[in-house]
Amino acid sequence: MILTFINRINYKKVGIVSILLLLFSILFGFIFVPKFLHSQLKKGLQLKPGSQIRELWSKAPFAVTFKVYIFNITNPEEFAAGKAKPHVQQIGPYIFDEWKEKRDLVDNENADTVTFDMMNTFNFRPDLTLPLTGNEVVTILHPLIVGGLIAIQRDKEPFLDIAIRAMSQIFHPKLPFLTGRVMDILFNGIGIDCDHTEWEATSFCGALQNEKGFRVVNDTYLTFSILGGANATSMGRFEVFRGIDNIHQLGEVVNFNDESEVEAWDGECKKIIGTDSTIFAPFHKKEDVLFAFASDLCRSLGASYERPSSYNSIPTGFYSIDFGDIKGAPFIISKPQFLDADEKLLQNVDGLSPNRNEHDIYLHLEMITSTPLSAAKRLQFALDVEPVPKYNLLSQLPNVIVPMMWVEESANLSTSYTNVFRYGLYMVLNINSVIKYFCLIFGAAGLVFSLYRIFTEQLNKKTEPANFISKDESKKSNSPSTTAAESDNERF
Repeated sequence: MILTFINRINYKKVGIVSILLLLFSILFGFIFVPKFLHSQLKKGLQLKPGSQIRELWSKAPFAVTFKVYIFNITNPEEFAAGKAKPHVQQIGPYIFDEWKEKRDLVDNENADTVTFDMMNTFNFRPDLTLPLTGNEVVTILHPLIVGGLIAIQRDKEPFLDIAIRAMSQIFHPKLPFLTGRVMDILFNGIGIDCDHTEWEATSFCGALQNEKGFRVVNDTYLTFSILGGANATSMGRFEVFRGIDNIHQLGEVVNFNDESEVEAWDGECKKIIGTDSTIFAPFHKKEDVLFAFASDLCRSLGASYERPSSYNSIPTGFYSIDFGDIKGAPFIISKPQFLDADEKLLQNVDGLSPNRNEHDIYLHLEMITSTPLSAAKRLQFALDVEPVPKYNLLSQLPNVIVPMMWVEESANLSTSYTNVFRYGLYMVLNINSVIKYFCLIFGAAGLVFSLYRIFTEQLNKKTEPANFISKDESKKSNSPSTTAAESDNERF
């Protein structure tokens, strides 16, 4: 019955329909839809004034989570005397909402660039920081006394004696440490009394007034904080490509503070490569390194593809960064707790326990639009300590790199944002995949069936038995005598 049904199928019509299905699959599913999506994404991601993506890029609609961990030194006297290696106690996290906004935007139509100031604003979240409050008292190496004098000893040694006298006149330190409340050290500020008549002290205070992290309260009083200078102030003036002329240049930094290179570094490190880290060019390939310029480090960092991953049911690529140690006399930036660093650094400090899940830098990138769906940048700031023989307070310090704090900037898009991908871009891609492969499979199967029927039909015609009679047999059959004789024989 099945064979009868199959034999009744008009294989010629099946062949025609199959060819049409194959053509539709190739032309529509494999060519038209990808090109159409490419064109629409290209238009939608360009930073044109007034566009939706321009508004989202200019002012993020959600806050980045900013966490701070402080390393409290629990044996300051023994460490300062050179009798023991430093023992640190990690305290944190202190959690903040970090709002990012680009201000004073100026477009350059000819160069296809836009220039802006990057602004970060930090709002403390006591509800998320509990049970910590920010009033905890900690002890860290004094960044001005220790960091300042070591930097001068290395790079401007003729001024070391003057700097030592200025430090002694202003701070009157008994130990080279800063002890204070966490929030004062981070943002509120530690007081610096500049009410002195000595020229060394007045010169030092005058030089500090315009430095980042210092705030002038009055003519004789300053405050200093580690992160206060980055709060609600410009991180620098950026010029980036808008991606209108060339989508593959979208977001790439052309200049930072009117410079195309960073003078703080040498060689390759001084080059500004990549975007401002808030947007990336679409259609990213796995083999391409994802570069971003980190203004807080004054250096470009590259992220490399490691493996496929997913976030909120969206396929992503997992990227990680291995930038080594970044040195900037005498401060060193690395991954928290010296993750992936030389083992000797861990051996020289007690209290550290690096963990990849907690201390590594990662990025989940949606590969088609190159949108970061989940990311965490984790950086540790340490002091490269060495003795300062000319200053008794620092003369016994050992040669050791002491971590002071580490920070984490993280963002994880909620489902309200990832659903735009899930029910927009990926729904179109999934529907297109179903249609094109359905047409491809059934078109190919139908074409094979039609070709098979044509082949078997031709084969049957060639092998069909010849139904013919020879001339001699024909004459015999038509002869009357033969017929009569056969009739007589049949009678007997």
